[in-house]
Amino acid sequence: MIKLVVTDIDDTFVSVTREHATEHALESVHALQDAGVHFSVVTGRRMSAIKKLFCEDDACYQTAITSNGQRIYADGQLIHTQYHSHDALVRAAEVISHYEGYALGLYKGHEVELVSCTAEEVEKYGLAFWNKAHLVDGVSDHPYYKANIRVGHGPGVAPRFEVRQALGAACPEFMMVYPGPNYIDLIPAGWGKDSAVCLLAQYLGLEFEEVAAFGDEENDLNMLYSVPNSVAVANAEGFAKFDEAEVIAG
Repeated sequence: MIKLVVTDIDDTFVSVTREHATEHALESVHALQDAGVHFSVVTGRRMSAIKKLFCEDDACYQTAITSNGQRIYADGQLIHTQYHSHDALVRAAEVISHYEGYALGLYKGHEVELVSCTAEEVEKYGLAFWNKAHLVDGVSDHPYYKANIRVGHGPGVAPRFEVRQALGAACPEFMMVYPGPNYIDLIPAGWGKDSAVCLLAQYLGLEFEEVAAFGDEENDLNMLYSVPNSVAVANAEGFAKFDEAEVIAG
């Protein structure tokens, strides 16, 4: 019997073109909970973005896995945070500094620090993405649990697989996945959505056989492979989009 449903957000639970979950989606979450089934999103987003997505309906995100599994909440309590290696982030910043149109994004509170790029690059390649991103000189001593590589667009921007390969050689502490065309997400090696789902299930006293998982992108794959009751939703064509060079680089 399924007692926990976990789902990716973007283009799985909610269309990436929508700012908020549909009324039908919210009603479905409450129907699960009324039937005694736990519900959790499993997403690369942070909690602040999840709250907006669910229109502040906190019953829908009291249990949640955020930042690609690096933060886990159960019944409104933060039960685990997986931090990045500071030294590995410093090395990643050095690698990224050699690539035009790329930036290392470090998440601190509600702001994003952009490292290894210039103001001209931010403007030329569209690296800011939103107004709360700002340039800093380097990686601080702050404990970061979310980091990614921002990928610009336009002539002169190197292919993602090339940058991913260079990062992999310099920073074995990271796994790297593509959550979308403008990012390379950095995840601590050996950790991911699968690890987080396992930890959450254990916390709730459940077996993996009692979990159902839904996803559509590369950062969902380890979760979908690990959870016996898994569904790659109909639009999950992204799994087939990675060319051979990208797979080798990964």
